[in-house]
Amino acid sequence: MQVEFEYCPEDSVAFESETTPQRNVILPVIIGGVMIGIPGIAPALALGYNWVALMIAIVYFSCLVRYVQRLSLKPQPVTLAPGPMQVRLEPNYLEMWTDHNRGRIAWSHVERTVVERDFATLYESEQRKTPIPRRAFDTPHAMQEFVQLAEQYRLAAQETTPPEIGLYDDDFFAAWTRDAGLSVEYENSRADWSYVMEKGATEYPWQNRGARIGRNALYLVLSVIMGGMAFGVGHPGFTAFALVASAAFWYVGSITLLTIFREIRREQDIPADWLCRRNLFISPAGLISLTPFAIFCSDWLTLAVVQNTGFIYLTDTGGTVYYTTPKRAFPTFGQAEHFAHEAENWHEAAYIAYCERVAEEAEQVKRDAAPSDEENPFRSPQT
Repeated sequence: MQVEFEYCPEDSVAFESETTPQRNVILPVIIGGVMIGIPGIAPALALGYNWVALMIAIVYFSCLVRYVQRLSLKPQPVTLAPGPMQVRLEPNYLEMWTDHNRGRIAWSHVERTVVERDFATLYESEQRKTPIPRRAFDTPHAMQEFVQLAEQYRLAAQETTPPEIGLYDDDFFAAWTRDAGLSVEYENSRADWSYVMEKGATEYPWQNRGARIGRNALYLVLSVIMGGMAFGVGHPGFTAFALVASAAFWYVGSITLLTIFREIRREQDIPADWLCRRNLFISPAGLISLTPFAIFCSDWLTLAVVQNTGFIYLTDTGGTVYYTTPKRAFPTFGQAEHFAHEAENWHEAAYIAYCERVAEEAEQVKRDAAPSDEENPFRSPQT
C-alpha cells in the first residue's frame, strides 16, 4: 500500500511537539534563577556594599528575564521539505521516498502508528516521526486502512524475525551506491546524544563531562575564596572587586553545573535505536546510514556538516542533528578530520552544482519566453 503527498505550510502543526518550547519549565526556571541569584548578592549586602549588590542584581536578573522571555516566545514555523513524498508499506519494512532522501526501516523498530488530528503518524520514536496528511488519502476509510495495515505489519514483526534490509536488494538506493567514498563504523553513547540535545550542533570545542564538572566546581571554589577575601580585606576597592568576582564565579559555575545535570537527566530520553552500531558512508552522491534494522540515504542538498574537537554532526538544513559521529571512532584524529573535510567539500560542490543548474534553468526559461525573430517587430533589418 502506498500514498504520495506534498507537505504544505499548514502541516507544520504535526511537528509542534518537536519544536514547541516546554513552557511548563518557565516557573521552575524563575524559582531556580532567584535561588541562584540570592547567594551572588548576599555577601555584598552583608558587608553593606549595597551599590555593588544592586549592580550585580541588575546584571544577573536582566539576563534571567531575557532567558525567560526567550522561553516564552512562540517557535518559528517548521520548514517542511518541498517536493513530493511517497510512503509505502511493505511486509518487511516501511519505505519512504523524496527527491533527496530514501529510507527503509524494519517494522520491528517502528514504535507505533496512530491517527492524530488530521494525520496518520508513523513513529520511529517520540523524537522522530512521519506524519501523513489526511488529504493524501482518497477517503477517511482509506486512511484508517493504511494505519491498520501498518499496525498489522508492526505487530507481526514482533512475533517473527523478518529478513534483513539489504542495500543492494534492488535499485532503490542505486543513486547513492555508484560512487566511491569514505565510511566509518561507530556506536553512540547516551552522553553523546544528551550533549547534542542540550547544546545542539556547535563548533564550540568539545570537552568530556568529567572535565566540565571539574572546571565548574573549581569556579565555585574560587567564588568561596573570593568571598572570604572580601570579608577579610578592609580595602573598599578590593572588597568591591572581590564581591563582583565571587558573584561571577558563583553564577558561571552553578548555572553551568545545572545544565550538566539537566544533560545527565536527558539520557533517559534517548531511544535505544540511537545507540546501535551504525555504518556511515559518504560520497559525492551523499550519505548512506546503515544499521541492523534500517537504511537511510540523503543527498548533500538536505544536509549540513558541523564539526568540533569531539564530533562530526550531520544535520538537516534546519539544524536538527541526525547523525552524531564521534571522532574517537576513527583510528586517528587525522582520519576524522579528513572525513569531515571531505563531507564539507562534497556538500559545497553539490550546492554549487545545484545553484548552477537553477541559474541555467532560469536562463532557459527567459530564452523560451523571449519572442522569436519572426515575432519581433523591432528586429534589425537583415541583409
